[in-house]
Amino acid sequence: MKTRIYLSIAFAGVSMFIACKRMDSTYEKYVVPNGIIYPGKATSPSVKPGLNRIQISWARGTDPKVVKARIFWNNYRDSVEVPVPADQDIISYTIPNLAENYYTFIIKTYDKDGRVSVPVEVSGDVWGERYRSTLLNRLAVSSTINLANTLTIQFEPVLAGSTIVKSEVEYTTTAGALKTVTVLPGTLSLQLTDYKKETGYKLRTQHLNPTAIDPFYTNDQLVDGFLLNKTEWKIAAYSSYNTTDANNVSAPANMIDGNPATRWLSLVSASYPHFVTVDFGTQRTLRTVSLWRWVQTAPDERGPNVVQFFGSLDNTTWTDLGTYNFDRLTNNEQIYTIPNLPQARYLMVKAISGPQVYVILGEVNVTVK
Repeated sequence: MKTRIYLSIAFAGVSMFIACKRMDSTYEKYVVPNGIIYPGKATSPSVKPGLNRIQISWARGTDPKVVKARIFWNNYRDSVEVPVPADQDIISYTIPNLAENYYTFIIKTYDKDGRVSVPVEVSGDVWGERYRSTLLNRLAVSSTINLANTLTIQFEPVLAGSTIVKSEVEYTTTAGALKTVTVLPGTLSLQLTDYKKETGYKLRTQHLNPTAIDPFYTNDQLVDGFLLNKTEWKIAAYSSYNTTDANNVSAPANMIDGNPATRWLSLVSASYPHFVTVDFGTQRTLRTVSLWRWVQTAPDERGPNVVQFFGSLDNTTWTDLGTYNFDRLTNNEQIYTIPNLPQARYLMVKAISGPQVYVILGEVNVTVK
């Protein structure tokens, strides 16, 4: 019995040995003697987007045998060879002429004998017109022109962490030349003393994202509507005001002091219509007229329901600039676009009707070409 068992074990061992020999012969042709040598791979890869291009960088590593790399993209349909100098710690290459998109890149390194490393993958965006269209111009809070035609532009402060590098104002000088002025982030106000009246200006802003290699400009924004400097205005005429109020708190001049919380109050015994005429000091091309009711913490609803504007070059002959509804229930600025860009030095604001016989208004503003 024991003899049979020993013979069975011996037979099984011989069978296993033969099977293993057949298996070894099957894979023998795929085995590299002494193992496979892989060159050192790209390490810590990163990408930086640019305008229709992208920069790919990685640490060279410590393998001195690596002499070059190849970057593949578009599922290996495109590639580029990149030298890997022995004395360079960081390898960078910028791939140009790429369409705006999200890409995945494969980096492989090679030694002088053509042995290739394991692949390393890195992904990133290439920016273009779609990205640029998302960038905003720095906000010009106001553009004000005075009697001497000096244009003053007030800018919104640039917040910490903003990508804004600078803005540019392009305008036509009084000599007829195009001029560009750079506005840095710390600049809040710009004065153009040689601005040619009624030519407008273009504003554009350069952004540089800290992760990008290229700056981007916003589209040009044409600004051709300007506030007038109201400190140079005068009240040329008015229908009435409530002179019994002390300290001129109801005087028509309060309509042009830049503060909607002060008021013009007509005589409380006078009936509609009521009017105030302002003198700009020089002839202007009108774009808009704005009105505010008397702005108070407790809403004051004694403004007019309907207003009418007139323009004049001489304070004698008047042109009807239109009749408009006025919402006396809101503190908001109410802007009226004046059709046909009329010329005027004088503006008459006439209150046509309202809930009382008298009228109260807070402020008037004008923009010009």
